[in-house]
Amino acid sequence: MEALVDAKLPQVVSALNKALIYIGGVPKGVKSDNMRQWVSKSSKYEPVFTEMLEQWANHNKIALFAARPYKPKDKPSIENFVRIAYMRIYAKLRNQTFYSLKELNAAIRIKLNEHHQLSFQRKSFSRYELFHNNELALLQPLPESSFSIQHYTRAKVQKNYHVVVGEDWHYYSVPFRYIGKEVRISYCMDSVEIFHNCTRIAIHVRSFRKHHFTTVGNICLKLTNLFQMKRDGILNII
Repeated sequence: MEALVDAKLPQVVSALNKALIYIGGVPKGVKSDNMRQWVSKSSKYEPVFTEMLEQWANHNKIALFAARPYKPKDKPSIENFVRIAYMRIYAKLRNQTFYSLKELNAAIRIKLNEHHQLSFQRKSFSRYELFHNNELALLQPLPESSFSIQHYTRAKVQKNYHVVVGEDWHYYSVPFRYIGKEVRISYCMDSVEIFHNCTRIAIHVRSFRKHHFTTVGNICLKLTNLFQMKRDGILNII
């Protein structure tokens, strides 16, 4: 369970990646209802899934399934999980105030782990114990790297030595000597990389705050090194 910035497909795919890491493996199939991020064309027998989700499934070797439309009996266990999540997690946090998504998700993770450690009613074992004893060994291994949605665009460096990623309307800094030059921007859910003539000149942690600026000075080189280590498999940034 995780709180997202919005319910757009890139956020959903990122959450799915984190779910696989959380359980420590890959199931053979994943089933959802007919939400538009999952199914582009619903059908009782052969639903059409969104292209991005198909790519995610192929990357992780997962079969995609969707509940039949207007068939509540296809997903009773899921509806029950949602009800339990509201009672065990949301209800316990609803009166607290959080000042960032990271802070909120940290609190959610604590309540989620507490929920998994609780024993079932009239049982001597918990969900955590059931999963690790009976189900974990049935999962496929995690892929070497999580599926990443990469986007590309071009921009002109403004007089304030920033470029804008139009999808988020957020501004990122580059060295001032590139003012007026056209640059290529490559971004995913985690990072924004800026290139000029095939040379990377800046890298930032992606922000979804509209009409705000991310300006990096001396720490830019350190951040570049961290993301390079992550890409090379030396460091895991969560």
